[in-house]
Amino acid sequence: MSDLLPPNTQNLDSGAARLVAGLESTANGLIGHVRFNLPKKHNVIDLEGWQAIQPLMQRLAATPDIRLIILRGVGGRAFVAGADIAQFEQVLSGPPDENGEGTDFDRATIAAFDAIADCPIPTLAAIEGYCIGGGLGIAAACDLRLARSDSRFGIPAGKLGLAYPANATHQLARLVGVSEAKRIIFTAATLDVPDALNNGLISLAANATDFDATLAMLVAEISANAPMSLQASKFVLDNPQAEAGAVKKRLADCLASADYEEGRRAFMEKRKPEFKGR
Repeated sequence: MSDLLPPNTQNLDSGAARLVAGLESTANGLIGHVRFNLPKKHNVIDLEGWQAIQPLMQRLAATPDIRLIILRGVGGRAFVAGADIAQFEQVLSGPPDENGEGTDFDRATIAAFDAIADCPIPTLAAIEGYCIGGGLGIAAACDLRLARSDSRFGIPAGKLGLAYPANATHQLARLVGVSEAKRIIFTAATLDVPDALNNGLISLAANATDFDATLAMLVAEISANAPMSLQASKFVLDNPQAEAGAVKKRLADCLASADYEEGRRAFMEKRKPEFKGR
């Protein structure tokens, strides 16, 4: 077990040196953890790290009885301060490939954002300190964002001469609106937590002394609920144009589940339900 992960957590091979991953056993099922681990450089992500995120998220999502996936930086000074600029000359310079699809770095970041956003399991970004550039893209792709009160947010792409990835740009606009997304990107300004709460960039905030307790409470609240119900709701919210048949099937599966029967019985018996995700 890594000392960077909670107790009762089984380590997973993350596929990258700067990523730590594991599965935590709790009374309410499994909690997945992804930790960005380069605190001396504010947890910037290198090419290997970006390339590892997609298969790691897919592996976690396919784990039986997983209730929630938490993404968090190591060290307390940063969630993720973006991509590793030290690699830009090596992996991000030059023209796109022959198909016009960009560099390996471009493709890896786009795939990472999509893998987090498309994950069928609820995801939570636990943000401490800097959440910048690609780090903000990761956080925005999550379902929920809890930030420590001294966190800072921004997209400095304009200062670097880069175009922010389209999928991350659209995800940002879905959170804060197109006009506010333009302000964030055009000014390359740094936002504080009151700004981020006001425009909807983050879901919740807590001060430093209460952050871990607030995170634990939020995790417990989410993981105690019926997994199939939460996943069905996430699908509906994330796919407003989904075919009616696909939506009806998910709703019907919930009604036919053992968890629905358990929920009804627990309500009638005035006790806490014990959901199994089936």
